[in-house]
Amino acid sequence: MSIVFHGLTIDPEWLLHRLTYTVLIVVGGYLVLRWYGHVTRRLMEYLGKRRALARGYGVVLQRMTTWFLWLLIWVVVLRVWGVDVTAIWTTFVSLLAVIGVGMLAVWAMVSNITARFFIWFWQPLQLGQRIEIFPESLSGEVVAENLMFTELRQEDGTIVVIPNNLFFQRIIRRLPEAEKTIMQGKTTL
Repeated sequence: MSIVFHGLTIDPEWLLHRLTYTVLIVVGGYLVLRWYGHVTRRLMEYLGKRRALARGYGVVLQRMTTWFLWLLIWVVVLRVWGVDVTAIWTTFVSLLAVIGVGMLAVWAMVSNITARFFIWFWQPLQLGQRIEIFPESLSGEVVAENLMFTELRQEDGTIVVIPNNLFFQRIIRRLPEAEKTIMQGKTTL
């Protein structure tokens, strides 16, 4: 005997099996995740006593693995119901990749723009000033600044384009004004 529901013929035995499997998978997954949470907490307590381990690392690790395991459980449930999860999985992974690349690009742009505003505010370097960046030993005269980059003209005349956020990650040596004018005199001769 089959049931017709909105034009779909449904076999009650098939429906009962799928519901039973779904309940068993979800309840079993819940119990496994509870056990996993208990084991993870105990492990973090044990490691915290033996080493200086921040509790935050354990919490982040537990949350990430818990989310991943729940995602895996729901993929299995969808497979039980006959849903092809390949397209869903491919879309999800592609979306995560695009978000990751986008976040990296946005982070680089925002950090450079923010660094430029701090450079304008605190003025660790100025146009026309000779600087040296360590440990790379890049040196030259600051010839151009914009929101993303600062340009240095080196002794041989080449232009080095440096991202603005580098100035907050490296040591900068500024040449005194007397040395700057001497250096400018050498370059004009």
